[in-house]
Amino acid sequence: MVAANSMGPKLIIFLVTVGLVTGKAVRNEKEASVHKRSTVCYGDLGCFGTNTPFFSLQRPINFLPAAPAIIDTKFRLFTRHNMGDTSFQMLRANDYSSIRSSHFNSSNPTKMVVHGFIENGLVDWMKTMKNELLKAGDFNVILIDWGKGSGLPYTQATANTRVVGAETAKLITTLKEQVGANPEDFHIIGHSLGAHISGYAGERLLNLGRITGMDPAEPYFQYTDKVVRLDPTDAKFVDVVHTDGEGLIKLGYGMIQPVGHVDYYPNSGMNQPGCDKDPITTLRIEGDIYNGVKQFVACNHLRSYDYFTESINSACPFEGYRCNSYDDFKRGVCMPCSDGGCGYMGFHADRVKPPAGTTNVKYFLDTGDSKPFCRYHYQIKVSFGSVSGSRSERGKLTVNLMGSNGQLGEKVLTNDYMDIDPGKTYGFVLTSTHDLGTVNRATLSWHHSSSVLDVTSWNILNIRHPSVYIQKLEIVSGETKNTFNFCGQNAKIETDQTKLLTTMC
Repeated sequence: MVAANSMGPKLIIFLVTVGLVTGKAVRNEKEASVHKRSTVCYGDLGCFGTNTPFFSLQRPINFLPAAPAIIDTKFRLFTRHNMGDTSFQMLRANDYSSIRSSHFNSSNPTKMVVHGFIENGLVDWMKTMKNELLKAGDFNVILIDWGKGSGLPYTQATANTRVVGAETAKLITTLKEQVGANPEDFHIIGHSLGAHISGYAGERLLNLGRITGMDPAEPYFQYTDKVVRLDPTDAKFVDVVHTDGEGLIKLGYGMIQPVGHVDYYPNSGMNQPGCDKDPITTLRIEGDIYNGVKQFVACNHLRSYDYFTESINSACPFEGYRCNSYDDFKRGVCMPCSDGGCGYMGFHADRVKPPAGTTNVKYFLDTGDSKPFCRYHYQIKVSFGSVSGSRSERGKLTVNLMGSNGQLGEKVLTNDYMDIDPGKTYGFVLTSTHDLGTVNRATLSWHHSSSVLDVTSWNILNIRHPSVYIQKLEIVSGETKNTFNFCGQNAKIETDQTKLLTTMC
């Protein structure tokens, strides 16, 4: 949740930076009404109109896309022969010599990376992703720069995405015709508005291999017709990472709507851990005003490309768990997984694909609050015994797991106090920075808390000794699928006492 003292500054910066959707159209309603019924054509890129479905309740004011010469889209090629940030080769669809004289190798897969609103193709995150991609494989990496068309007002930027998508499709088609490139070998990775650019490119191509949408932009796209936004028909495989789906009213820039074959929702897909810092702390961490303001205003939105970049060469798999909801995931009901129940968020998402015709498969996972973000998941099931003298208690549970590769450290299973009933089993999910290996010991403790509304839970003057009885502790490693069961033998645990469990069952 965004801290109360940061919402004001965030809202002000948001309104000033984004111009909220309307921009100059608000000042000229007559011009806006003309735009709604207008069409413009740009040579072999085709014609672009602002009628339905591009005019709808979700996008009441529309602009026509600017001319290609104004947007000035650039395609910078990097390969293992020219990896340096300034060693790129410019590819031009209308200049065949720029392709034939380049290091582009049609035998290698191609990764195209495209930015979003108020950015350009020279931003640090794109360079970092390019380097990680080339470290991972012998790819053609093309960074798409449409910075001259991505600025204010937001409405104009959304319109311009259609032209950039068309230009991207044209380049892929030219590469196919000139050097035999196969569209199935192309993977377009787009952030925010760039995710929808990827979709516009894909709908113009036959058998585009893959699109990754990194927190696709929500304003003017969410719940629109699939022609307007990224959708599963835009490529043979579309995977999406949702990180900022709170909704525009709560300053969420990304979509919560599933729009891929598979949709990953880390930390519920709305608020990311570590994104609740105050502006001063954020500026100090980032070291400069531009990145500091960007992180403060849009940290959740930007985490999508941080996660993807880390996933490229991470030993930790960013494993996600197929589930109906984040609440179910946190209760541990979706672990362990089998038969497609697990997926991999980010670069390796294509290792697990749903059956043909299946779309919008939801996966959930948790991450850390700082780099490295990837975490290992553990399902914890605590079964309480029903013995003579046992009764319902209220409190917080804490566990620690110790394995052949180290220990978890004491972790509270619930942020809020919970009712602990005899004879019941409760499920949770915890994460670790590392694989614990073979878990051979565990500790369980709890802290009692009275409820003001429940007189029977009171413990005035500590006369009563609130206790629970542990019957069994079951642990499942999400990543390795190994299961470890510890018998508690209905051992009594008083409040603030710790029980060491070593007996396997």
